[in-house]
Amino acid sequence: MNSERILQQVQASLRPQAKAFLQEKQQTPELSLLLRALLFVGALCGAVLLISASSLHIFFTHFWPRGVIFLVAGWILLHRWRDDGSGRGLFLRQLGGLLALGGQILIGLELESWLRYKYLWLGITVLAGVSYPLFRSSFNRFFWCALAVSLCCYKLIDGGDLGVTACGLIGLGLFAAAAGIFIKRLFSFYPLAYALLWGCAWVGGLEAAAHWQIHTLNGVNMVLAVLVGGYLYKALCGKKQRWLGVAVGAVCALVLNWPSVLALAAMYLGYRLRENVLEWVCIAGLAGGLVVFYFSLDISLTYKSLFLIGPGLLMLWARSAYAK
Repeated sequence: MNSERILQQVQASLRPQAKAFLQEKQQTPELSLLLRALLFVGALCGAVLLISASSLHIFFTHFWPRGVIFLVAGWILLHRWRDDGSGRGLFLRQLGGLLALGGQILIGLELESWLRYKYLWLGITVLAGVSYPLFRSSFNRFFWCALAVSLCCYKLIDGGDLGVTACGLIGLGLFAAAAGIFIKRLFSFYPLAYALLWGCAWVGGLEAAAHWQIHTLNGVNMVLAVLVGGYLYKALCGKKQRWLGVAVGAVCALVLNWPSVLALAAMYLGYRLRENVLEWVCIAGLAGGLVVFYFSLDISLTYKSLFLIGPGLLMLWARSAYAK
């Protein structure tokens, strides 16, 4: 994606800042991938040695003092040095990011010893909310948001005896929040959006592990069929085979399990928004959802195959009809 296309997708009030940022990035010399990898390995070894050596000091009998120290040290290194194309600046930034991540992990371990299982989800959620604006690393933001979402969903599902429909509605709510972030182009919240999509997959996995039965023809599939049919009815306005697309989409939403339907919807969203990472992630999610769907069907192999072949043939038929 070139600079002009990127600027067109940014809000008008933020375009001068985005243009200046892109110009600065173009003027910054790029280091080779091998050199970046070697610097990262060196920073990783340095961070591990520093964190390991700190446990030998008699003052650090708890995790949280070390966590706070490394968190502050990492934050200082990240904000003091810039990736100006020199190996020194990149190394110190990598070291700062790893020290900050290690400090957050130490604080998380201290929270686990304080709160135990009952309120651990709350402590990790607060930690994720505090670290999100402090550190711009996409991995750091995604890691803690995904961990917080996973713990919250597990607490909610494990704490209450929820059925298939309730789990599906939770997944649908997480997907709606992630889709809203992508559609609004809130780039700084993309790690949170991917964490929410991870939460959808996590809920689907918990549901499969808890019930391990056919997941179709339930309340959430009916909701998805209505939503998919309504969207296609509006999107195919003016087409001759309008009702064909609506019918095929609704039938597929009813037959497939809800994680696969949401993966298809997110993949389509990534295609429309030209978000290649989102598209490929959702292709992998669709493959995983179909595998879970296949093994969760308590029917013969012949009918299992028909459940997968049928929606595929319907989609190919609708595609050929609209291609004419």
